[in-house]
Amino acid sequence: MALLEQTFPPYVAFGSRTLFGGETGTDIAVLQLVFNEMLQVMNPPQGPIGASVPATGVYDAATVQAVKNIQAYFGIAVDGVAGPNTYFLFGQGVGGHVTYGGPAYGSRSLGSGVTGGDVTVLQNRINLFRYSLQTGAAADGVFGPKTAAAVAQLQTDANANGDFGVPLTGSVGTETLDATWIYSYAGGRGMFTGRNGFDVVFAQLLLQKLGLYDGRIHGYYDAATRAAVIAFQLANGLTGDGVVGQATYYALGRHNLVNAPLPLPIPVIPAPPPGQVNCCFTLGPTSASSDTTRGGVFFIHNGPQTGPDSFAAQWIGAALLPDPSAYGVQFTQYGIGINGSADTPMTNCVAARSDLWTFALLCASCGPLTSANVVIAPMTAAGIPGPVVLQGTGTCPFPGPGVEAPDVERAAPWAEAVTILMHAPARVGDIGETSPKPVPAAEIGAAMPEPCGGGTWGDPND
Repeated sequence: MALLEQTFPPYVAFGSRTLFGGETGTDIAVLQLVFNEMLQVMNPPQGPIGASVPATGVYDAATVQAVKNIQAYFGIAVDGVAGPNTYFLFGQGVGGHVTYGGPAYGSRSLGSGVTGGDVTVLQNRINLFRYSLQTGAAADGVFGPKTAAAVAQLQTDANANGDFGVPLTGSVGTETLDATWIYSYAGGRGMFTGRNGFDVVFAQLLLQKLGLYDGRIHGYYDAATRAAVIAFQLANGLTGDGVVGQATYYALGRHNLVNAPLPLPIPVIPAPPPGQVNCCFTLGPTSASSDTTRGGVFFIHNGPQTGPDSFAAQWIGAALLPDPSAYGVQFTQYGIGINGSADTPMTNCVAARSDLWTFALLCASCGPLTSANVVIAPMTAAGIPGPVVLQGTGTCPFPGPGVEAPDVERAAPWAEAVTILMHAPARVGDIGETSPKPVPAAEIGAAMPEPCGGGTWGDPND
């Protein structure tokens, strides 16, 4: 379960129902989060559309007023009811506005072999980012292997940037649908003169980034926006018709090779609630380890108790490991196991550091933490783990803010993994209260890899 589903239950597909007041669910949280983000990036001449609303997942009075403001701003009937006309301003086609022949995006799960207009919408949305490198073409409405690879990369990036629990399946279920709604605001429909909305805001931002649009970010598809689209189309070998369709979405994405979870410099995923326990796991090599398997460190962060000896916790960590093929040509990745076999895939997402493997997960119930055993093993593409090469148990509770932790980063051979994990907030979230004590910058060295998903590492002693 991803953070949105955990924080704002129940899951309800965005746009799948009309909202009058008092309803609860993830669809309302999507509306609130996108509205708040639009307030921060738009600069209409008449001033802000309104005030931000708390992200509560409840269609309360403040959210009703926000919807009225949206309706008035874009010139549709003002009634505070979120129905098909209002959803269309978010680029979500439902009811009489279903796009690309339907079915409506979010009305079903998507996976290998599925075809339809909702697949086209998915492809448009992911093509606006670096996942266009995986799809390799404009949307065609067919969920093939390249679409699956692009979805899997989006899911990996979402987890690496804090949306723990988005399943790494390459198929699209409820968690991934919500991720696409709050990370990619365009692609749900074609855009042209007179079709206004928050998806136009996204297009204006991309065109501004490319130096083709210098007007206000207001969400109106006006003459200046159309001219910028035509200029972009002609510069990229497309028909200059001023209509943003599948080919233009794909071309825009090839000029926007960034992760979808970080489309704009504004966090939209709420932090998990404060926890009751923190633990630290230091992992050491086993008898099966190669000489270059150096170890790692993992933390349980913000773990509220869910049972007599169980916790819902955020696991984050890093390990220094050789290429998986060092353990056999059949191994292509690494897996991690918590009180079980090492069959959950890890991520290697720092191009400058092929030996740095990371992991992030929000588990609903982690079991007894004080006796948990963490193992890492090479794993085949089919998910079959090999011999355990790193293993360790934890210390609970781990010292909190202002309390020095055991000197593991200096005494253990996995010092570098500890150091990198400590100073990677853009990749694994804020781990300040579970990190080992700071290491002087001089001991870290000047050459640091770029964090997964962009951003900066920050001062190690902040």
